Amino acid sequence: MAKLNASEIKILNDIAAWKGQAPGFLSRATDFISRPINWATSTLIPDFVKQGMGGIVEVIAEKLQDASLWTVNKEEVLRSTKEFDIDSETIVELQKASIHDLDHISEKFISENRRYATLSGVGTGMVGWPGLIADLPTLFMISIRTIYQIGLCYGYEMSSESPEKQEFEMEFVMRIFKTATASSVAEKQKALAELKDFEISHQEVFQSVGGDFTSKQVSKNAANFLSQRLIKEIVEQTISKKAAGLVPGIGAIFNAGFNYVYLKDVGETAFMLYRERFLSDKKGRQKVIIVDIE
Repeated sequence: MAKLNASEIKILNDIAAWKGQAPGFLSRATDFISRPINWATSTLIPDFVKQGMGGIVEVIAEKLQDASLWTVNKEEVLRSTKEFDIDSETIVELQKASIHDLDHISEKFISENRRYATLSGVGTGMVGWPGLIADLPTLFMISIRTIYQIGLCYGYEMSSESPEKQEFEMEFVMRIFKTATASSVAEKQKALAELKDFEISHQEVFQSVGGDFTSKQVSKNAANFLSQRLIKEIVEQTISKKAAGLVPGIGAIFNAGFNYVYLKDVGETAFMLYRERFLSDKKGRQKVIIVDIE
């Protein structure tokens, strides 16, 4: 267990303040504008688009089962750390580095992924409904990739040698994604509460680098880490915003830069929550053992 310095305590205070703020501009703006025309989008959405929404959930769930499809290169993260003279040979060793140096590395990956998302969304508005269906899986995978890359920057990775660890980290990523797509303070607070409950109660044996924190749960009814319900919620929150942009007369407003700002919101949420996790592990958490009783 390490004592946090003044700048690290300030970071935690800033994160606490961020948690109480309204969601990002994109979520708030699209939610406000789309509400009056929800009746129109529900009427105008073609059947093949509604069917495609279900297909998107299946595609994402399938892709999530193979983290290699995220095209995340751990070695690229480690190479980036050398610019700040961080002497770490493995991802987990990054948990011993300065958070200020790690912040710079994560910000670099956020910027890169915003550019990728913007390029993937070019032309969506002109193509219309088929373009929206084609673009969403790519947007989601870039978002998930961004969150995982930020997690790597702070020392959190999925281990193929530990299925339990991989399951925990995968669903942690998805719950950050859900928080990022919240459209109101209430939705954001609910998502944050669900994330905290998940950390405490998920089936996991998990040891920090310093050995300060162990959390374990034995449960026969632990939720599957690829929760299609969770994915479905994220898909519905996003497609309602993008679909509103395809209503005649306002499509250009929504589609211009939608993906760019979407990734900005996703990146900020992951940035805040992984920094909080990093500092919470550094200062040490109370040992928690939760056991299901039949």
